[in-house]
Amino acid sequence: MFRKLDARKKAGTVSVIIGFALLFLTLLLIPLKTAGSFKYWLLPAAAALILLPIPVMWKDGIRQMKSRPAAAGHWQRMRQSGFFDLLVLFTIVAAVLLLCWGFGLISYQTTLHRHAALAGGTASSLEEARKLPEFIEYNFHQDLNLIAKNYPAFGVIALIILAAVLVCGLYMRFVSPIVKADEHLQIAHSIYRITAQYAAAVLIVLISLFPIYWMIISSLKTSDELMRAVPTLWPDQFVWSNYPNVLNKAPFGRYLVNTLVTTVVMMLGEMTIGVMAAYGFSKGNFKGKNVLFMLVLGALMVPIQVTFVPIYVIIARLNAIDTWTGVVLPNLVSAYFIFMLRQNFMAVDNSYIEAGRIDGMGRFGTIVNVLCPMCKPTLITISIISFINGWNSYFWPKMVTQSEASRTIAVGVQRLKETYAGQFVSNYNEIMAGAVMAIIPIVFLFLILQKYIMTGMSKAAMK
Repeated sequence: MFRKLDARKKAGTVSVIIGFALLFLTLLLIPLKTAGSFKYWLLPAAAALILLPIPVMWKDGIRQMKSRPAAAGHWQRMRQSGFFDLLVLFTIVAAVLLLCWGFGLISYQTTLHRHAALAGGTASSLEEARKLPEFIEYNFHQDLNLIAKNYPAFGVIALIILAAVLVCGLYMRFVSPIVKADEHLQIAHSIYRITAQYAAAVLIVLISLFPIYWMIISSLKTSDELMRAVPTLWPDQFVWSNYPNVLNKAPFGRYLVNTLVTTVVMMLGEMTIGVMAAYGFSKGNFKGKNVLFMLVLGALMVPIQVTFVPIYVIIARLNAIDTWTGVVLPNLVSAYFIFMLRQNFMAVDNSYIEAGRIDGMGRFGTIVNVLCPMCKPTLITISIISFINGWNSYFWPKMVTQSEASRTIAVGVQRLKETYAGQFVSNYNEIMAGAVMAIIPIVFLFLILQKYIMTGMSKAAMK
């Protein structure tokens, strides 16, 4: 695509891309004090790289647009674009934010005047109110509502949105006809769009991976470096001894065995019960089937925190506290997995079931030899999600485990803080090292089987 452009358009396209890259870099450097005055030179350089190529890039398009008959109805042309509806939506959002700004400003000033009057004076701003001897700033802030506390943010965000809408509207009105008149300019704008998509994708990936990066880097720092007021993105000195220290302070091998056993049992239980229930709800024919399935869906609506207390009482009466049974038993059934499998089983034609029965298969044989192979991606997805949920489970194991013999690895990482006669210390570098060791199996599992996860989730969404 880039090769189709002439030399001028190529130079202009590269200049614009570099200009936007410098502009984005400038925005990133603004909060950093270490960049000094260098960041303020980047802004005019970025503006120059973006604006200077415009006469060269638009020259042919403007000439071709003038040579054509004048097209009437720019407003109608803009409304036909799907992007116009998005601009209208953002304009409405900005209007709502401006209303919040106005309401917050009025509420803020009203509250300020009331507290100033209680302090025996008048004030039009917080600085003036602070000069009043009877004015209590803490009470003033406590009396403000949420919108009044954040009204400046509402105004700034609304102005930013309106400015972006205005720029996009001007682009659609004046620039879009020039682009449509020049084929090479269309190619250049396609390159801009593709570059922006890749840049956005890379940015989202970096933001998503940064917590993992920070956890790994923090696990290799000293405790003093980690507790600095200004954090460092790279360790001054790599401290590999944090990992052996973690293994010495806590029985991570025992935690690993406990987590592996309970997670595998929960995964097998959820898959087995889910497959059987899904077969009954999808291929079974009995009275009350739809009512029972609605009850299963209703279980998805109940917050899990509501059920913790009654489940804990049941486990206590079964004398299963501080045992693997107490960790596993409440997690053997998943209403969400039953729903996913039922949707996939319903998509399997009944002729396959009848063919299996003709071959002499019973219900279990039909499930194992017909339905499960045909829904293999979904089954793999469910097993992986179940394994990840069980491995990362923290709250319930923390409630029912009381000794090292039954604690899982998620609870064990939290126990690393309890050192020196039960007193909490700032050993967050070792806690990060324990967290890194805890997530390694999950990360490898996801990297190996991510194809099946995506396939299973997409099929479940379509069905």
